Amino acid sequence: GLRLKLTHRDSPNSPLYQPNLSDFERFNKNIEISKARASNFFHQFKPQNVSLRAPLTYHEPIYTVDIGLGTPAVKRTFIFDTGSHLTWTQCKPCIKCFRQKQPLFDVKKSVSYKLMPRTNKLSKGFECSHIGCVYGVKYYSGQFSTGVLSLEDFTFGTSAGVPRRILNMVFGCGMNNHGSFGEKNVASGILGMDKEPISFARQLGARIKNRFSYCLTNIDSGKIKESYLRFGEEAVIKGKNTRSTPFLRSTPHAHYMLKLTDISISGRKLGLTQGTFPEGCLIDSGSAIGLLNEKAFLKVEKFLTVYFSRFKNVRRVVGKQVPKGLICYMNVVPTGSFFAKLPNMTYHFEGADFDVPWENTFVVFAKGMFCFAAMKSQNATILGAHQQRNVRVVYELRDDKLSFAPEDCSRDAI
Repeated sequence: GLRLKLTHRDSPNSPLYQPNLSDFERFNKNIEISKARASNFFHQFKPQNVSLRAPLTYHEPIYTVDIGLGTPAVKRTFIFDTGSHLTWTQCKPCIKCFRQKQPLFDVKKSVSYKLMPRTNKLSKGFECSHIGCVYGVKYYSGQFSTGVLSLEDFTFGTSAGVPRRILNMVFGCGMNNHGSFGEKNVASGILGMDKEPISFARQLGARIKNRFSYCLTNIDSGKIKESYLRFGEEAVIKGKNTRSTPFLRSTPHAHYMLKLTDISISGRKLGLTQGTFPEGCLIDSGSAIGLLNEKAFLKVEKFLTVYFSRFKNVRRVVGKQVPKGLICYMNVVPTGSFFAKLPNMTYHFEGADFDVPWENTFVVFAKGMFCFAAMKSQNATILGAHQQRNVRVVYELRDDKLSFAPEDCSRDAI
């Protein structure tokens, strides 16, 4: 089976790792990334022409993957993104490129590189001539990439340890790009994994049995186990307590939206009304923490105020110590046993409950401070990477549903 190693930005194995940051500083950085990603999420960029479409906002990546590109294969670092359609990388010759650590992909040095012809069924919606087709993607944070749609061989890792080459995948060769993905210039492009026909996952299609999965590990002060993005027969749930919920079909964009009916904290439903989540809830590993729209967030805040009022040593922390838009508390007499009393949370999706244990509902810092791991947003509701830890999540594209079950993800690399 095909697989790619998923590397979290806070893992010491990640080229993005910043060893001098405290856990709190790391968390702040992740909040910025989540905010940037959610900004205007539901106000999709209105393009002048169809070949310019906006995926999610870009700021910096949470997860990256390395893939071999071309013949002979050269290593490229891509941002793993279930919120983008097109896979692209910076290419040489380049009119304008942002700085990146890896050399630009030189199409002249690959014997398998070719331009995608306009007769290719994936050319629909792009501007084409007899020579080929052009693309443009623009991100809300000002970054963009334009170039030519191309065909190239991608080389994957496999469970057997023998690399496997997938021929003639459509990707964007970026020749005019602006704005890098973070100060370390590690990523050279994006691995687009949404539901559009041109996305990497949809192109692989039947070859991966139309499914892929991941199991995100805990990120505790730099001690992080790697996990894998798994495809096809590798993307399975072991065990009996599998739950499934359909992706929303009515949404105009190809993101992985789920129908959210209510939320429970500590086993108590908040009683959110039917119209609370009109756009649904996005499941997104590119958002470090969760987001709740204003209506839901205020109900959570009210519940937590009452819940923590019965602990005499716990008080709300406000002001500069707290990242904007977050609910944080201080346990004045920190003991390990106290944190086990933190409430858990359940997202009630159509036909399936997604249980979030207290460790994923909150983020605990040194000196007894802890924060609710979702922030307030004007209208976006997102199930982020923090809420998905230690859950095997399977994206089933043919059946248009998400399946999941709890799993010890630290054993995923075995």
